Amino acid sequence: MATQKDVAKLANVSFITVSRVINNMGNVKDETRERVLEAIKELNYYPNTIAQGLNRNKVNTLAIQAPLPAHVGVEETSYYRRILIGIEKYCIKMNYDILLSTQRRSDQDFDYLKPFYERKADGIAVLGARPSDDEYRKIVADKIPYIVIGDRHPSIKDYYVDTDNHKGMYDAVSYLIERNHKKIGYILGRDTTQNGTDRYNGFCSAMTDNHLVIDKNYHFEGQFTKESGREALEYFLTLKEKPTAIIGSTDLMAIGVYEKAKEMGLNIPQDISILGFDGHEICNYTTPPLATMHQPLEDMGTEAARLLIDQIENESSTTQHIIFPVRLDPGKSVADLR
Repeated sequence: MATQKDVAKLANVSFITVSRVINNMGNVKDETRERVLEAIKELNYYPNTIAQGLNRNKVNTLAIQAPLPAHVGVEETSYYRRILIGIEKYCIKMNYDILLSTQRRSDQDFDYLKPFYERKADGIAVLGARPSDDEYRKIVADKIPYIVIGDRHPSIKDYYVDTDNHKGMYDAVSYLIERNHKKIGYILGRDTTQNGTDRYNGFCSAMTDNHLVIDKNYHFEGQFTKESGREALEYFLTLKEKPTAIIGSTDLMAIGVYEKAKEMGLNIPQDISILGFDGHEICNYTTPPLATMHQPLEDMGTEAARLLIDQIENESSTTQHIIFPVRLDPGKSVADLR
């Protein structure tokens, strides 16, 4: 295996000159740089990126942390996959690599910051969750570049990218109420996430502003899964006064309702109206198409990568966050009862 010294010998330059070329530093003539690059190619030399990171305190890599259940892959889920597409596009542009962590929520020693401390990454992107208070203290103390996507700490003005979950759910409920739906079932997500809390508060605000009673009997505790959507429909159908519409705080839960309704012979939207939240691509392939609140997930990923790399490249970067708007994709799964 060729070494940096071999490259220097073949190019007839010093070891330091080769290092400058590899690290894209100045003070190297174009002719000399070209000679070094030709030697690297001829010898099939690969720089030691770990050593480079120790020397430059930088490895040009972003670590992606997604605390999912052990049986779920990041790329299996539309929400995470589309965010990753946005991150990847910006990293390609900026010549950064991506380290996709295999840590899972069930791991007892789950550590969001592990890739940074092991010098495997220059910054951390957390998807759909947020570091603990203790980890936040480490982030501040050690000046760790990080970004939280799709969640945030309610009391910390940190780096995050999210959507306007409160207004998005408010608009979703308002859309149903405008079509004369008054008994609306709501499938909650995990209340440990800020977006889950914001969506529920948006639901309650819309109900209150339209003088409708918030009846907890029309609430079901979901788990951001299709299965919990199926269970929710079974529960709602046991009520004496059944809801005319059901909102899932994620598309996966709404699709679970959709699948169970089809299995039970219910017609959508004549027998039950269904509306989701996320803009999952599968919504366009259901029959009829599922109504959803669309989040610009790829744009969120791109902006998250930009903010994270800006922290890495510019130590003076100021704290920033971005909130994207959510728009209604009406589909054809909501009946007009007017």
